Amino acid sequence: MAFGLSSHELEGFPLPLELKIPWKRTSIAIVDDNIGWRRTVRSMVSSFGVTEITEATDGSDFLTKIEKQNSDVDLLLIDDEMLPMDGFVLMTSLRTKAREPLRRTTALLMAGQNSADIARRAQEAGYNGVLAKPFSARELDAAAQRTLLAPVQWREEKGFLRPVLLSPPA
Repeated sequence: MAFGLSSHELEGFPLPLELKIPWKRTSIAIVDDNIGWRRTVRSMVSSFGVTEITEATDGSDFLTKIEKQNSDVDLLLIDDEMLPMDGFVLMTSLRTKAREPLRRTTALLMAGQNSADIARRAQEAGYNGVLAKPFSARELDAAAQRTLLAPVQWREEKGFLRPVLLSPPA
């Protein structure tokens, strides 16, 4: 018996209630200089139901596109190594100079390698998490679900806004 109801009375109710991202109402930006990987990630998020997708070839291309865009982005998926502006410089720029709410947008670094150094650099740049490439649609969905639904506090130091996870992603 849960909350005074028998299991028979609860039949047909999905328990436990699980929060999920409403993908169809989510906008995503994919920033990667590799067109093949950008297309792969676009295909993944499209399969989740996302229809509002912005693509950029590097950090400066993204900044140019987002200035012209009237809507905000819910999730940033950003490559670490790009020219002329890599993912670390882009994220630092967003966390210091971007308009609200873009400045607080959830961001995952798509890293070419999985190392403690990359994780440290991502955290210092203001990322909410790291996904090591290549990753599957299932891994992307899980990381996005954990990161977008995790409670986050923001700390500003010397004009730099940094996410502070209250419940770190597993």
